[in-house]
Amino acid sequence: MKQMGTNCILVIAALVIAVLWPAAARAQADVEPDNYKRSNMAPINTSASAKADFQGSFSLDKEVQCAGHKLTAGKYTVLVKTVGENKMVTLQREGNDIVLTVRKVSPPTQPGHSAVLVRHGPGPGGHTLEAVYVESLNLVFFLDESGCTKQVDKMFAGVKRTPISSTN
Repeated sequence: MKQMGTNCILVIAALVIAVLWPAAARAQADVEPDNYKRSNMAPINTSASAKADFQGSFSLDKEVQCAGHKLTAGKYTVLVKTVGENKMVTLQREGNDIVLTVRKVSPPTQPGHSAVLVRHGPGPGGHTLEAVYVESLNLVFFLDESGCTKQVDKMFAGVKRTPISSTN
């Protein structure tokens, strides 16, 4: 019985040492990345990805949410780019960029001038930047639909169009 207890203690001690002992493992690609062929990589065309399909500016008069980001009141620049098959919307303010992947793109039901669509909600004091409508592209880019997830918000919340002045 004593020997079984001693063996158990030795096994536990060996496991503790094995867990706490640092294992030295280094990825060879990190050490010498130029010495390995990468067949699934293609060169990036930076000139094509840098050109915006649309660029404009707008002002927010209150703090709003957009895809998990808090946007404070102030002037913003909006850029719409096509990256591969996807559309990307970038909001810029004072040197900070918020890059958002468009969740859904649709033609507008009520055409008009380019604008950001700010929904009242979620909740009584919240506001959500829900979409960007670009007149020259004739598309609505949906960014965040969390402002209308609750039934109360769907019934009572309205959408305010904040105009975008085009700089293209």
